[in-house]
Amino acid sequence: MAENRTAPDDALQRWWERVAAGDTVYRAALDAAIEQGRRRVDGGAGGDLEERQLAIAYQDRWERDRAGFDDADRAIALWRRVLGRQPDDGYAALLCGRLLAFRAERTRDPGDMAEAVRLADVATRAIDDADSWYVSGWAHLVRAFSGGQPDGLDEALSRFGTALRRGPDDNQRCVIARDQLRASFSRYGLGRLSRAELRDLVERGHALLDAPGDADVPNQALLAGTLAMIEIGTAAPEGRAHDFARCRALLARYRDVELPDPHLRAELDGAQAQLDHFAGTGGDLDRGVAAVGRLAASDRFSPEHRETIAAHLALMRTGRAAEEGDLAALDTAIEQLRTGPDQAARGLAAALTSVREAGRLAEAGDETAAAAALARARQELPGDHPAAEMLGAMLADLTGGRSPVSDDTPVAAAARVTGLSAEVRAAAGRGDLATLRRLAATAGPLADLIPDDFPMLKIPALSTAGTAEVEVARRDPADHAAAARATARLAAACALAGGPHHALWPQLAVAHGHALRLGHRPDPARSREAGRSALVALTWQALVQADTGRALEAATAAGRHVRTVAAWCAEDAGDPAAGDDLVAVLDAGRGLALNAATASRSMPERLAAAGHPGLAEAWRATGGTGGTPDDNLRVRALHALTAGSDVFTAPGPDEIRRALTAAGADALVYLVPADDTRPGMAVVVPVAGRVRVLPLPGLRAGRAPTGWTRAARDLAPATDGRTAGEHDFDEVCRWAWSAAMGPLTELTDGWHLRRPARLVLVPTGALGLVPWHAASDGRHYAIERLVLSYGVSARMFCASAGRPLRSPRSALIVGNPGGDLPHAAAEARAVHRDFHPAGTLMPRATADDVLRWIAEPGRGPSLLHLACHGYVDRDRPADARLALTGGDLPVLRLLADARSAGLGLDRVVLSACSTGAAGSLHDEAISLATAFLAGGAHTVFGSLWAVPDADTARLMYALHHHLTVRGEPPADALRLAQLAMLDPARWPLPDLPPELWTNGGAGPRGWAAFVHMGR
Repeated sequence: MAENRTAPDDALQRWWERVAAGDTVYRAALDAAIEQGRRRVDGGAGGDLEERQLAIAYQDRWERDRAGFDDADRAIALWRRVLGRQPDDGYAALLCGRLLAFRAERTRDPGDMAEAVRLADVATRAIDDADSWYVSGWAHLVRAFSGGQPDGLDEALSRFGTALRRGPDDNQRCVIARDQLRASFSRYGLGRLSRAELRDLVERGHALLDAPGDADVPNQALLAGTLAMIEIGTAAPEGRAHDFARCRALLARYRDVELPDPHLRAELDGAQAQLDHFAGTGGDLDRGVAAVGRLAASDRFSPEHRETIAAHLALMRTGRAAEEGDLAALDTAIEQLRTGPDQAARGLAAALTSVREAGRLAEAGDETAAAAALARARQELPGDHPAAEMLGAMLADLTGGRSPVSDDTPVAAAARVTGLSAEVRAAAGRGDLATLRRLAATAGPLADLIPDDFPMLKIPALSTAGTAEVEVARRDPADHAAAARATARLAAACALAGGPHHALWPQLAVAHGHALRLGHRPDPARSREAGRSALVALTWQALVQADTGRALEAATAAGRHVRTVAAWCAEDAGDPAAGDDLVAVLDAGRGLALNAATASRSMPERLAAAGHPGLAEAWRATGGTGGTPDDNLRVRALHALTAGSDVFTAPGPDEIRRALTAAGADALVYLVPADDTRPGMAVVVPVAGRVRVLPLPGLRAGRAPTGWTRAARDLAPATDGRTAGEHDFDEVCRWAWSAAMGPLTELTDGWHLRRPARLVLVPTGALGLVPWHAASDGRHYAIERLVLSYGVSARMFCASAGRPLRSPRSALIVGNPGGDLPHAAAEARAVHRDFHPAGTLMPRATADDVLRWIAEPGRGPSLLHLACHGYVDRDRPADARLALTGGDLPVLRLLADARSAGLGLDRVVLSACSTGAAGSLHDEAISLATAFLAGGAHTVFGSLWAVPDADTARLMYALHHHLTVRGEPPADALRLAQLAMLDPARWPLPDLPPELWTNGGAGPRGWAAFVHMGR
């Protein structure tokens, strides 16, 4: 019993004895020692020894996690009491001065800084060992970094040198070397230390890590991080890649080491991220950005220091978003720069915004406006921001100014060769072979000046040099050397980029494919392979976007690349594999934003099947957006699936044939318009047999009726009984027959099917607005000889073909929600009464009503019928919308639902204007109808242009009759309804309710507007 009463009184002494013996003391014993010591000292029973022991115990506990400064503050107070009695006590001065320097580093308190310096000087006089001289140097360094001691860097370096001469142990050598490098790097930045002197210190640091002796791993890791940061900091002004490979190896050595202080881990990961960011590599940016984010939020640093870290964090986020092609993240990062406290960072944000705008303008072909945007960017660049130096050099060359970087650096070489890129495009446009030769001869050596350790600079430089050589070889086929140089340079650029995930891969791969088709030994197969990889990259870039609007922006380059690679496949028609490649190429660029929505919804299942349950669960929890702003979950998930996943690949002919068999169709047909250099064509994938390319020289996109989308559903008949614009309609239908449907009908007649051939048409570009089923030879329309359905892409057709046809058991029917379409109201009542009486008739439905009904569980097979206004602007396809009560249902909202839970519908009837009209983007195919299809609907009926209210009501009633009463498949039901509208005598309509009859009509333009998509 007596032993139990006296044990607590011995806790502090027992702890001290174990520490002195070098034993491990666990946290519980330390806490007990502190509690016992605090009671004795506060109660006045503790003497000098107890105060010293308690101060050391507080300091020990603070060192273990450094979560706050409370324990450090308590230790400082105790040491001051000791020093009040013994001012020259070197040991007390050393420990108190060290803690004060730590606190001053965070608070920037001038009093703490001055006292830390003074106490450290006391320690050097009393003890004169490596530790005292190091703490003295470090106190001077903290005061110098805070601006409180102009000559502090020199004082710090002098004391660090003395510390090294006092024979420190291996741990102390690592700590001293780290802070010696920090001080030296600052002096170097001020121009007070030569490059050679800094390099000598860097080499000593590397040598120390090559033979660390007994140094603790955390001390080694922090020295490695400091060396990496110095390599980063000297790369831009010196423009040479010292030894980044060695730095990467060092950081990799410590990447998975458990460090006792989370801030140390964050600091090391931050160094790795900065190395990856500035060297342009695809490294561990995720962990690094998150680590620097933790540093920016840490209370260890002063508010001013945290602001500096936050500005740097925004730069890192900008670089990561640019490398990954995440447009939303890039805009967010630039906005963080723009709204931050750093004036220079705000200028950099403005410049980056202008650079982005210049890229959009250049992609659209407006080189003049792009040049103006680049000039504006150069004016907006801050003059005192290190991140602006490289960008400033490149903009100077692009805009004809003087580069601020010295001419003997890789940065200067990159800036000059980047400036040549516009000249290469201009000379190629003029066909100026002499200028192209000069530019190629200039760009190649400049690209060679840039080390591979600067891929961020070298990749675009190699691209420009290789493209110049390609243009030379294309114009002079006998110049085999130019073709060889082009192939080598572009292959090197692709190797540095690393694969389709790189933002520049589409341009690089297509240019490489061009090069492979030139010279005395062309390689068409490898050329097509390179081209297909470019389209995989476009799919990646669409999938990585968190919303459909950004996916549309990322997909803007698809059309140009698809046309180029498709032309290669057509040129290689003698190779049996070229036809299969052509199909894959045509489909790879189709509906990228729609595919992104579909793939996003199925991503958790794909990730789980690929062995990534953690990523799958994170995707389900956040919808693919990640748990924090810095969590680029989408990128991590796509990397996990790898480019070989079916997320990225377009279906080949074999998969298409299986889908055709399941859907009972005879062929899938791509319609590809002609351009200035290539004829149009139909690419036919039959259910059996090889792919066939049918030349169609008259197939030109300029004949598509692009203006028909702008009217409303209540299109009125003209006074002569013809709908306004019907003469144009007849002309388009005759052209559609001669340009494509006549040759296709001849082809299908040769199949001797004894029934109308069933075709799935995938019209590309503006051809998606042509009513191919209404093509006419003057005597017959195409639907009289063919059963035609329409597809966004083979990928989406294959997805829908695998779904069974199901008769709806539930229905939502909406008619005339705006109150101005009387026949739409009658149509909805008749469809509800005669075909789906158990369904829900909701004349005044809102967008929320519709989406709520769709999301309702347990409905079984379902039908949605919307008879209302629809609106689309072909130049802004993402703004398409359905007009419902109280507001619109926009296409982007539909696709947002499609990206998460899906829409859960079997059949959708969009009895409205222009619901199937896609935008002007080459092959994006965004429309209200395709949004429902991407969202999971099995079958969708939509319209290509504005439709008449009365005729539409009759057509819709006939459609539902054939679907419900006669049980026809959807494509057949629409065809039969259209044939009934075309010739009621030959194809009698079902008995129509009286309210659907009206005098006059809109003619064939009314029934021809509607198309079937999906199953």
